Amino acid sequence: MSVGNVRTETGARPELAALPVNEPIGYVGSQILLVVKVSQKAGTYYYSTIVADAAAQTARAAGAAPTAVTLAESSSTFSAAERIKRYKLPWEMIPLIGGVDKADERGAKASKRSVVNALETAQLAALVDGAGTDISGAIQDGIIDACDQVHRYNGKTAFVCNIGQYRWLIQQDEVKNMLLRSFGNMGYVEAMSVKPEIFKATLQTLFMVDDVLIADDKFYPYAYRTTAAIVKIPNGMDEMSFVDEPEYGRTMIYWPEGNDQPYEINSFADDDLRSNIFDCTEWDSIEEFNSGAKILLQINTSGSTTT
Repeated sequence: MSVGNVRTETGARPELAALPVNEPIGYVGSQILLVVKVSQKAGTYYYSTIVADAAAQTARAAGAAPTAVTLAESSSTFSAAERIKRYKLPWEMIPLIGGVDKADERGAKASKRSVVNALETAQLAALVDGAGTDISGAIQDGIIDACDQVHRYNGKTAFVCNIGQYRWLIQQDEVKNMLLRSFGNMGYVEAMSVKPEIFKATLQTLFMVDDVLIADDKFYPYAYRTTAAIVKIPNGMDEMSFVDEPEYGRTMIYWPEGNDQPYEINSFADDDLRSNIFDCTEWDSIEEFNSGAKILLQINTSGSTTT
């Protein structure tokens, strides 16, 4: 085997960093905690909070100034931490998987996927950080009540759960009856065969939310696997809307100027290990501005996905 035919390039590999990674079910964390590009790894940011409505004045004396309510600014600091993962591909394997180009893609995707998985896990841990209020006896009413509690915060209202909770939900009599009514004369088995996109849209209507986000169990906090969330999420049109609108939070990601995305892949050939090495690095800080913009709900006290 010629070593020259299996050695990878040395240095930054932006073309590999741009490769999409395998998303087993999909990542939802950055839909909840929208990404903000920052050019430094630490800094200060400003954000808005809910200001209680003040009563309008009546019977103001002529010439007297109205009473002013101050809208104070809120600020905090962030410090991005590194997420990094290294993979290696032994030179002996490379001819077996299609050559050095294919091997480079495989190594880069593996390292990037591990980093993205870690970010998703951290984002969901920030969101689901407690058991929440038990609504297992009145699911729809509990969800609608939670939506009312967050209505003053900016953005869309989303219901967030994991795959196990989703499977449990659609087997509960309360939800099954609502689904059967929604799908007319279809039986339960037929209703369950409806395409997932249509099914999620139906749940949005039933729960009176704008979006339903279903997270991979692998990344969901295991200690709170029976907990779902109602949360206000930004519409994605303006990543800085939290400055003048009260919103839940953001993911501050260090984004080097001129880069197309924040993940950095570096590769090199290691003569001692007789392998090609692939490192993926990303720096982020997850920031919660308004904890009141989320309500945690315990929807399944048993932990089972079926009963």
